[in-house]
Amino acid sequence: MKSTRSKALGALLIAGALALGACSNGAGDGNGNGSTGSGDDSGGESEVTLTEAGFALRTPAASPGGTVTVLGAVDFSHLDPTMGNDGNVNNFYHLIYRHLTNYVYDPETEEMTLVGDLAEDLGTSNEDATVWTFTLREGLRYEDGTPITSHDLKYALERSMDPGLAIGSDLHMVIDGAREYAGIYDAPEGLDSISTPDDRTIEFTLERPLADFNAVAANPPFTPFPDGEVDVEQIDVQPIASGPYRVESYERGSHVSLVRNEEWDPETDPIRAAQPDAFEFVFGLDPNTIDQRALTGQGDDRNAVISSTNPLLPASLGRVLDDETLRERTIQILPTCTTFLTLNTTKDVMSDLTVRQALNYAIDRQSVITATGGPAVAEVATEMLLPTVPGREEFDLYPTDNSEGDPELARSMIEEAGYDVDELSFVMDVRGIPKWQAQAEAVQQSLQAAGISVELNVIDGATYYEAIGTPAQQNDMAIYGWCGSWLSGTPLLTPLFDGTRISESGNTNMSQFDEPEINDRFREIEMITDIDEQNAAYAELNREIMEHAPVVPLVRETPLQMVGENVGDAYAHAARTGYIDYASVGLIDPEG
Repeated sequence: MKSTRSKALGALLIAGALALGACSNGAGDGNGNGSTGSGDDSGGESEVTLTEAGFALRTPAASPGGTVTVLGAVDFSHLDPTMGNDGNVNNFYHLIYRHLTNYVYDPETEEMTLVGDLAEDLGTSNEDATVWTFTLREGLRYEDGTPITSHDLKYALERSMDPGLAIGSDLHMVIDGAREYAGIYDAPEGLDSISTPDDRTIEFTLERPLADFNAVAANPPFTPFPDGEVDVEQIDVQPIASGPYRVESYERGSHVSLVRNEEWDPETDPIRAAQPDAFEFVFGLDPNTIDQRALTGQGDDRNAVISSTNPLLPASLGRVLDDETLRERTIQILPTCTTFLTLNTTKDVMSDLTVRQALNYAIDRQSVITATGGPAVAEVATEMLLPTVPGREEFDLYPTDNSEGDPELARSMIEEAGYDVDELSFVMDVRGIPKWQAQAEAVQQSLQAAGISVELNVIDGATYYEAIGTPAQQNDMAIYGWCGSWLSGTPLLTPLFDGTRISESGNTNMSQFDEPEINDRFREIEMITDIDEQNAAYAELNREIMEHAPVVPLVRETPLQMVGENVGDAYAHAARTGYIDYASVGLIDPEG
């Protein structure tokens, strides 16, 4: 069955597939679900639904029961939702945790809808959107049967503000007083800006208007934990489940085993299908081994999903593109992320605007596409808003022929700025994952063509975001990725370029870009309560930021994520970083 996905995207994927197929024949892989929720046991069509490019839009319907295995090379960064902030772990969180709000996504229509998760609805605000009130659903319980209350959510949010824990999403720090608050362990009196008049009502007072604060409430820090009963490091070792599964065992670097949370009531959950009885996440596998197991799909691997941190390697793409049966169990990930090169503006040379602009001209983005896997799985990025953001305008302030870079122009600009190019030497941080390293090497070669020496500093894949999120540990530049499910400049631009948000740990402004006029523009735009007007303002700000060149946008990826032939209801979820939604998948034949 052909999908209803847009013809433009379908045509792009077809063209990319053909181009890569010819090349492969000749030449011999960091902010928030099931679209049907608990009310639809079928989960989808009885046969696989295909995109126009021949990949699976959605695999056949799953049935309740069985165990799904997820194969990956890299462990989760943190099981504590105040600390994890990459796409894979955020996807995992939806199996064991629930947030105040969340997203329903329909892959057939590409419609994504924000709904209440723990909350009955999307809340209400006062006229200027500075005070928001939510009511929790009835019947919510933790894995031990204890009721979930509004006091728990207040406690969890105040816990997430502890400087020692606050290395994950910080969008909730718009709550009044949050940035100065020491956290619940050092300041147990809590924040007056979060009030709980009764067990089911929670009210937030913000430091400034935010018309879509209910979308902020879909982020991991809005995960409840029992009021006053959680040690500082406890959740990272033994989470307390509010979602459909609980952690039965966890061995760092090896596996996480999930079993059914019997206290989860599907009648209270419009988000998660949660059909399997259990999940087994396996870590530490060689990426090539993962590919081979996925491609052959033998034995228990029929029930396996490739981790979103390990999409198919470039060497495997040709085989998939040439085999219809493999494509029918291969999901094309949605382009919800931008991969880019951050330029640390606090470093002497990088503080020079001309140098940063020159580096934007220098990079051969086509070589980065090749390193990523080719045009079937990546496209050029020239600015920082996603194509699906309302009001976004596409532009390229640093154009080169076919986006292949202009090293001579870059060299001349740097020399005119007063630097000896041949004396320049930078250190680039990169995540220890093959695809990321290949992308870094492509950038390295582009800069070498302009006479610039670059040394790669490879950091462990599980701890990468935490490491470079500490400004004192950052080098001159880094390969970085930023994703969005909430399609607005608020999550896509503010965390990366608002200088007032730079922090000693958990920092997301990797360029340490701190331009007063840009900071002021963020404050002005956040005051706009009309969403359309705000989107238009963010589109303008996107261009203003790129004029300062704190980053070099590289590519937007649409990698391939494969599942075993017995895995049903697998589809790319726009609110799960575009990856396969773990909370929706199940087994077609649980006995098989």
